[in-house]
Order: sequence, then C-alpha cells, then structure tokens
Amino acid sequence: MIEELRKLQRDALAAIREARDAADLERIRVRYLGRREGRLSGLLRGLGRLSAQERPAAGAAANRAKRSLGDALKGRLAELAAAEPRREPDLDLTLPPRRKWRGTIHPVSQAVDDIWTIFRGLGFTRARGPEVDTEWYNFVALNTPLDHPAADEQDTLYLAPGLLLRSHTSPVQIRTMEKYPPPIRIIAPGMVYRRDTYDATHTPAFAQIEGLVVDEGVTFVDFKATLAEFARRFWGPGTQVRFRPSFFPFTEPSAEVDVKRVIVREDGSEEETDWIEIMGAGMVDPAVLDNVGYDSERYTGWAFGMGPARVALLRHGVRDLRLFYENDMRFLGQFT
Repeated sequence: MIEELRKLQRDALAAIREARDAADLERIRVRYLGRREGRLSGLLRGLGRLSAQERPAAGAAANRAKRSLGDALKGRLAELAAAEPRREPDLDLTLPPRRKWRGTIHPVSQAVDDIWTIFRGLGFTRARGPEVDTEWYNFVALNTPLDHPAADEQDTLYLAPGLLLRSHTSPVQIRTMEKYPPPIRIIAPGMVYRRDTYDATHTPAFAQIEGLVVDEGVTFVDFKATLAEFARRFWGPGTQVRFRPSFFPFTEPSAEVDVKRVIVREDGSEEETDWIEIMGAGMVDPAVLDNVGYDSERYTGWAFGMGPARVALLRHGVRDLRLFYENDMRFLGQFT
C-alpha cells in the first residue's frame, strides 16, 4: 500500500503542475482527495485489510500524501492568481468626482462663540436664563412700563396673562443681579422672540447677546473703552468705533455703537466701509439697580445688547438674513 500511495502522490503532483486554472485544480482535488470518489480515500478504505504491524506505517504515509497534495494545490492556486492579469473595475471617468463631506459650525453660532471668547478674555462670565419669562423680568424690572409699545401684543409673544416668550436676553441681567451681589461682569447669549416680519433684516426668532457690568466706580469711560476694544478684536485693529446718543428705558445715558471697517481685498487693495450699527448700549439706569435691591448711590454699571446674526451678516458680507436660516447646504457649505 505504501508504494501505491507514493505512485498516487507522484501522479497527483504532476497533474497539479499542469493545471491551467482554478477549475482544473478543483477537478484534481476531487479526483484525488474527494471523500467519496477520491483515489486517496479509496486506498484508505483498504487499511483494515492490513496487519496490525503494517497499518501504522501505511496510515502515516497516507497522511503525509494528503498534506503534500493539499499544500501543492494551495501553492499552484496562488501561482495562477499571481500570473492572471489584474482586471480594473468598470469606471466612468467622465463622471464628476464626489467631494468628501465636511461639517462646520453654523456662521451665527460661530459669531456667538467668537464674541464670547473675546469677552471671556476681558474677564466676563457666561450667564443663562429661561426663554419663557414674566412681565416683571422682561419689562417692569428693566424700567419699561407695561403701557410701553414694546409690551404690546403687536410686538411681544404672550403665552398666558403675565407670561411671555422673552423679547430680549436682558431678563438674565435682572435674575443675575437678584442672585449675586456686585461686582457683576456677565455675557448672556440666548434666543429671543418678537412679532417681527420675516424679511432680509428681521426674523421672529433670533439669537441675542447681552452684556452687563456693575461695580463701584464704573464710568462711561469704562463702557466706551471696553466696547471699542471688543470691536477691534473682532473686526481688526484698524476698526473705527463711534457712539451715537440714543434712548433705551433701562440705560441712561444710552448710545448706539457703530463701526467702520477696512476690508483688504485679494489683490491687496483696501476699501473702507460705511458706518454700521452693531449694538445698543448705555449706562444702567439707577431705577434698574433699585429694582434688584442694589444701592444705586454706591454702584454704577453699563450694559449692551447685540444680534450675532447681524454681526455674522456684516462679517461675511451677506445681504439677506434669511439665508442663515433656510438650511441651504450650498450656502452654508461656503463657511466650512
């Protein structure tokens, strides 16, 4: 039997060497190593006819032949695969490529983050408050009587008698002063709601950022210097800042803050913009300090409010505020 095994092995190895493809190898495997019809299996069925002394040697020879043929089949299959020419997949090279998707921060959110980063560097703390508030916090505590036009249902969204969606983030200033004694130095970003027409410069729901400073000896000079420094850090050192007299119920004196920027174009030329309003601000009215229990004879302060959406509009040269809220990825993708 051992001689028959050797002859079977020689024949099988010769057949494997002559195989031209994977199909030939599979037929050779079935012919020699198949479980039912394979020649090696047929020889192994004759082991039972051998004597006890012959059987171990024959079994070992059969196992060696099986391993040898298995290794030869794998080796020849690898040779054939390496020699086969590589076929490229069908590609239409005229199709436009697909660009990798890149996410980004929304330009309004980016403006909020940048404004907050600047004021944090100036020593401010971030504060928050509820979006649903009472008439006291939204109007009365801010020195705005309920017969003021801003408190009318034509301007403010009321949910129930005395309960409304805040029309500015100034209520956060009142809540902070009620909770903490001076000194106060906070930034209060958040969403606000008004009965505004949805157009190129107004939306009924938008982000707003309020700032408040209260301490002993705070003056109008501190107010102007801080806001001028913010404008120069945000828009660049060449930014000019202008304060125009205005009126707000919760500040006295009040001012509107304008900036004039220098835009550097790609060719290196410079262009100076017109004056652009960025915020309303002023010294905190003593009546507001009295409403929260502060001694208005001892403490003074200043406050401001700005819309980061409008700031983003000016920063990127966008002319219609609605573009920021329509979620057109072709537009928003420009800010990645």
